[in-house]
Amino acid sequence: MSYLNNKKCGPGIILGLSVLLAACEPETTVEPLESGPEYTNWDTYLGDPARTHYSPLTQITRVNVSQLELAWRYDSGEVREGGSTMYTSPLIVDGVLYGLSPKLVAFALDAASGQELWRYEHGGNGAAQRGLMWWQDENEKRLIYAYGRELIALDASNGEPIIGFGENGRLDLRPSADSGPLYTTVPGIVFEDMLIMGFSTSEGSTSQAGMIRAFDVRTGDERWRFNSLPLTGGPGSETWEEGALIEAGGANNWTGMALDEDRAMLFVPTGSATPDFYGASRKGDNLYANSLIALDARTGEYRWHYQTVRHDLWDKDLPSPPTLVQVERNGVILDAVAVATKTGHLFLFNRDTGESLYEIFEVEGIPSELPGEEAAASQPVSSVAFTRQAFEMTTRNAEAIAHVTEVIAPLDQRPLAPPTTDGILFYPAFDGGAEWGGSAYDPAGNKLILNAQEIGGIIRLYEIPVGFSNRGVFAQNCAACHGENLEGTDRGISLVGIAERMAASETRVIVTQGRGAMPAFESLSALEIDAVVSYIRNPDQEGAAVASTEIDYAFAGYIRVRDHEGLPGNSPPWGTLNSIDLATGEIDWQVNFGNYPSHPDLNYGAESYGGPVVTAAGLIFIAATPDQKFRAYDTRDGSLLWETDLPAAGFATPAVYSVDGQQFVVIAAGGGRMGPPSGSEYLAYRLPQ
Repeated sequence: MSYLNNKKCGPGIILGLSVLLAACEPETTVEPLESGPEYTNWDTYLGDPARTHYSPLTQITRVNVSQLELAWRYDSGEVREGGSTMYTSPLIVDGVLYGLSPKLVAFALDAASGQELWRYEHGGNGAAQRGLMWWQDENEKRLIYAYGRELIALDASNGEPIIGFGENGRLDLRPSADSGPLYTTVPGIVFEDMLIMGFSTSEGSTSQAGMIRAFDVRTGDERWRFNSLPLTGGPGSETWEEGALIEAGGANNWTGMALDEDRAMLFVPTGSATPDFYGASRKGDNLYANSLIALDARTGEYRWHYQTVRHDLWDKDLPSPPTLVQVERNGVILDAVAVATKTGHLFLFNRDTGESLYEIFEVEGIPSELPGEEAAASQPVSSVAFTRQAFEMTTRNAEAIAHVTEVIAPLDQRPLAPPTTDGILFYPAFDGGAEWGGSAYDPAGNKLILNAQEIGGIIRLYEIPVGFSNRGVFAQNCAACHGENLEGTDRGISLVGIAERMAASETRVIVTQGRGAMPAFESLSALEIDAVVSYIRNPDQEGAAVASTEIDYAFAGYIRVRDHEGLPGNSPPWGTLNSIDLATGEIDWQVNFGNYPSHPDLNYGAESYGGPVVTAAGLIFIAATPDQKFRAYDTRDGSLLWETDLPAAGFATPAVYSVDGQQFVVIAAGGGRMGPPSGSEYLAYRLPQ
């Protein structure tokens, strides 16, 4: 039995481990890494610019992975008020781990022991952020990450701001002072001496127009810009009705990008144009929304694109960074880019030409019944699917069947049905299919590894009559998460009775500054903020802050089809882990993935947020599920080889690295999604020493 000394450094805590090997087990010897480097880095979000989620390390194998033990755990600091989450996948460079707390406090640790080296306190409350960026030139090393609408650049050696970057180390990402809502939740691409960034925005009529921008890594000066929401008269504008681009927004990259460094090609997935769900004000196919766009990474020059959804009415954003892969065709290895979608389809394109490597069908669209709405005549559908494409009723018990039958009875259940005021059933729902965790590439056999979810959703619109004001502003900005009547949805809490729980001044602060997973609505005018605060505190009283002049439609909120116990209303599986043969598009294997804490013994799978990592030793490491497990699977058949409990769910992508010949895998356990607990700990695992 051996013991490590317990140590404590500031708010971070490193806990020692006692290792007890049963007498009947063979003694474990940690073999040195084959390549023998002092360090094996994980210096880029998701492993590399190609977003392959891949590690070449082989010390942890299928044989010994069951012996993994906790090497260290580090508490990164206080959780945020109002439903804290922590999605960060850390970076590890030359034996130092860099991460972010739930409040986006940056820190550096000794990656072997978890001992804190420095922290950078910015004085804010933070938000969701999935990772960081690393740049170095000879002896200059910079750590860069997004904090809301700003980029922060730090000296990686001590955590001090880079004074020459932006204004004292902080760069305001807003294109102008009167920009729409803008914040960033995912790292950009570091290429040569540039930072290439997208951003998130709102999904209503006030959203910011999408653009991809490159900034000088030393100064923050803008180097180039590509308007993914076209300018009037610019490339792509021909797919919009005349005048529609004036008020439109979105078509932004919120998920991250992939880079082919040798080709200097950037692959950019985009979200839907706004307003979401009702597109009467944005008639046309709406390029470059819902598209994969290939750009020259040095200049931003357009190369090619493919649009996966035309005139999106269902929020079918491309949900994750694409994955650069290789595929064999007729004995020839082709460089390709794989794109997994919320609809549960996989697209695969030749990197150079944009030619589809899978057959794509055109499916006839369905006309909208709402005034002014013009749904697309047809939609492209890939021949490769990794989820079911139709809702199948739960068979769990009679109560579940009766409940779900009543819920979906009034809904239009036709595939591609446009949203209505009565509601439509669509499947998979808002978060996929594939979601923001992304997919991993296993070069041993050219397989794509991805986690997916299968839950039905409801899209319902409600009419905002002429003359409504407070309700109208609330509908455009808040109802998607908090519900048409303040009742709450899967994405936001109920606001019913909030006037009894919270002062008006506190309500205003939350609207303007954000809290928990809710972003700040800094773009709202004082008049609009008055309207929102007034409505949520007194929804029965009409205000006169901002009056509409014509009938409009608003989204009634993110609602999933669940049974009487809150479980998915469709038949299982509800969440899966998949291996797809890229050459054929066939699923090699699929296993149910995760459980809901309320029913831990069902083993039907669950929603998952965060992605997998694949290693050269044939392992898949992934957390991502609400049951607070961290697991290792076999790439050959999906068999479960190891699992451990986390203090909170690991809704993040792991990182794999080595220090002094010892391989580690680390996960951020932030929880807070799909219920408590929230957490702020990073946990690293290794084989016994």
